[in-house]
Amino acid sequence: MSRLKSKMLISCTLAGILASPLSVLASTEVALERLPSRVVKFGDLDLNSESGVATLYSRIRSAAREVCVPMDVVIARLARERFDCSQRAVAKAIVDVNSADLTAYYMTKTKSPASKTQQ
Repeated sequence: MSRLKSKMLISCTLAGILASPLSVLASTEVALERLPSRVVKFGDLDLNSESGVATLYSRIRSAAREVCVPMDVVIARLARERFDCSQRAVAKAIVDVNSADLTAYYMTKTKSPASKTQQ
């Protein structure tokens, strides 16, 4: 396999690995176009040896971790924003209903007053 084809194969492999988390946010085609990538060099390795294959695998995993970190941060931020929005919506509804029993129930479930989480 030529060196160029080998590099391309690694990039495509990383693209396939990274595409699955993005499927929630966008179509696969669009996700693949915007997918971060990193070139993994392996011209110095003998892929006919176990140690060469192990080294290449290690480089691929390392590259995948490096390009995936930003996506992990974005997904975590989106999850946190959704959670916070949900908490604010529930707190606002509790305040809007203005029922002492519902407020007390809410406070036992969340261990925080409705007015505090509404902010």
